[in-house]
Amino acid sequence: MSLLTLEALGIGGLLGLLLGLTGAGGSLVALPLLLSLHLPMRDAVGVSLGAVALSALVGAVPRARLGQVAYGPALLLALSGLPGNALGQWLGRFVGEGVLVCGFCALVLWSAWRMWRGARRPCPDTPGVPRRGPLLALGFGVGVLSGLMGVGGGFLVVPGLLAFAGMSMLMATATSMAVIALVSGGGFLLYLTHAAPPLPLLGGLAAGGACGVLAGNRLAQRIGGVLLQRIFALMLVAVSLSLAAQKLFGLV
Repeated sequence: MSLLTLEALGIGGLLGLLLGLTGAGGSLVALPLLLSLHLPMRDAVGVSLGAVALSALVGAVPRARLGQVAYGPALLLALSGLPGNALGQWLGRFVGEGVLVCGFCALVLWSAWRMWRGARRPCPDTPGVPRRGPLLALGFGVGVLSGLMGVGGGFLVVPGLLAFAGMSMLMATATSMAVIALVSGGGFLLYLTHAAPPLPLLGGLAAGGACGVLAGNRLAQRIGGVLLQRIFALMLVAVSLSLAAQKLFGLV
């Protein structure tokens, strides 16, 4: 087994674990780690989309069987996210990497602050009535970010579902994985039309991600919603600072 495959297994396992646990964060970890393998930014973005999409699909299926996926909001987010993804990949050709990283880190830190503050709010046992307009706008914005930065968008989808669909944390994370599988999967197919990433890298990410997300699913069922949200917030802060250190200051 090559070193590249072993590294990919490790990256895939970590992103899958975070994805299953919080419904997000897999791509936030995968992108900096893929860049550390000296992949060009565009290839790191494309490969990240594929790894996150497959891991999210593997994680969403058992959660759907438990009745934790809200199909209506997931469909709204996915349908508006796919054209946003295409726009994001097109915009990525013209936007400088430094600008992307700064904007991305600021958005992630803001999302972490919102999640930490919202952790004390009681979560409903049953979902409320989804607000279609905000969900469509959220899905499009998540799609644009997904195309630009190779992120699944769960770090925005989860807070959005909590705010605009009145879900519990467990249902929001499960629904987020379904959305990520559709939006990131569509973005990965677009990426494959003009690239051919190494198969050992893709295979290692897929295998590691599948194992990691199943482990994360089990762990998520045992942790309370408040703790999950705070783990989510701390993870966002750590990854944002790590990405900024790597891409802006060359420290890692």
